[in-house]
Amino acid sequence: MRQILFQAVAMALVAGSPVLADSVRTESGSQTGTIVSSTKDAVQLNKGGSPVEIPTNEIIEISIDAEPFDVKTARKMVQNGQFADAIEKLQNVQSGNNELVNQEIAFLRAFSMGKLALAGSGDRAAASKALLGFASGATNSFHFYDVARMLGDIAVSSGDYASAAKYYGGLANAPWPDYKMSALVLEGRALLAQDKAADAVKRFDQVLSTNASVAGAARQKNFAAVGKAKALASSGDAKQGIELAQKVVDNADPQDKELFGRAYNALGLCYLKSNQPKDALLAYLHTDILFYTDPEIHAEALYYLTNLWKQINDPDRATDARNLLNDRYPGSTWANKQ
Repeated sequence: MRQILFQAVAMALVAGSPVLADSVRTESGSQTGTIVSSTKDAVQLNKGGSPVEIPTNEIIEISIDAEPFDVKTARKMVQNGQFADAIEKLQNVQSGNNELVNQEIAFLRAFSMGKLALAGSGDRAAASKALLGFASGATNSFHFYDVARMLGDIAVSSGDYASAAKYYGGLANAPWPDYKMSALVLEGRALLAQDKAADAVKRFDQVLSTNASVAGAARQKNFAAVGKAKALASSGDAKQGIELAQKVVDNADPQDKELFGRAYNALGLCYLKSNQPKDALLAYLHTDILFYTDPEIHAEALYYLTNLWKQINDPDRATDARNLLNDRYPGSTWANKQ
């Protein structure tokens, strides 16, 4: 009797144990199995002997069964904007011989270095070297497009617009409409950085007029609307810019922190150009308090908050905003502006 009871308990424990597997999370849910290969355009997942191909543009997150717990922790840190913590967490990780795990470690480290470089708290040259090293060592990685964008963004922040166009070209050559739209959005931002507002508007309008039903298309149209709002503010039509940016705020998903940070920064600039400093202040405060996880976007908000607090005669808060900008993002273009 005791032997039968022991066997029953053992079977119950086995039946209740989790099945370890690789996991690919998309907008429509998660799929588990074994990742057998990947390219820049898709991940191949073996699900109980049946092959499934998941396009890169649908992937939100991948978790690999063989990766150490510190890698999973570092990935969450990256998602939360804790880039320095992620790099530190990965320093002593022992990855073994799993190629996919090694790629994840290299990507998370290089991506975090890139984000810190864009914020002005990391070395741009070192970040670019790490990203290029990843790209050359993992030519079939599904992170290809993330790396291309990051290299382009770093090139823009360095004033190297020719290199930025080359890297963004990787996105323009992707097989999906939303990635092609993303390339145009990024080109528009690069033109704004060069004070070419009229040319930037043309790029953003191309995105806004694109007829595409894929999941990421609506998000890129929102980014284009926000970019166009900033371009209009810079060229003297801040009223229309306010309407565009406010529409994004009213209708987009507030969980999209990058989009909302950019939208509120665009609103702030439009209100500033409309001589409405209090409304501008409130817009930038939204970014500072709620949507601060992207360092580059947060640094921009802090720069304008510094000046706006002065404008409404609150020098203490102006000093606080400036100190936070200098402490967190000391080498950013925003910290170096007066």
